[in-house]
Amino acid sequence: MVPDLVCLGKALTGGFPLSACVGRADIMDAAWPASNGEAIHTSTFLGHPVGCAMALAQIQEIDKRGLVQRSERRGRELLRLLGKIAAPAGIRLNARGQGLLAGLELTNEDGSPATALALKVVADLLHKGFILLPEGEHSNVISFSPPLTIPLSCLKQAVGALAATLTAVARS
Repeated sequence: MVPDLVCLGKALTGGFPLSACVGRADIMDAAWPASNGEAIHTSTFLGHPVGCAMALAQIQEIDKRGLVQRSERRGRELLRLLGKIAAPAGIRLNARGQGLLAGLELTNEDGSPATALALKVVADLLHKGFILLPEGEHSNVISFSPPLTIPLSCLKQAVGALAATLTAVARS
């Protein structure tokens, strides 16, 4: 399935402010009438020439290094590793994701969100140097969003730290 519109931001330039809305020509042509020189739409993060050049360079680098395909392979490995984490007593784990954007959902046996546990695990991991974030409506999904260039050894290290911290926090 191909979306009608996709809004893009931060990752377009690796940090320089730029955003874009990409869509099918028929939708974009209807949304943006022809300009007679006036600004039809303005924003702090629209098409600055330096930002556009950075975005084009970023896209070329992603393509040249095969990072989309690499992300797919690393993402499958990440989900496999997350799926092997042993659930603490009274907790259910559900690993899911797409590419390298993945999460581990923590729920109690009754299906309710294990928010307190997830937040404690995330905080403890931060003190150990791992930046994982609580996501989801109830902040009970521990999310991974590593760089597309992450080595497999670093993913294994992060998942290992998550597994150990999850076990330790659940026991305390």
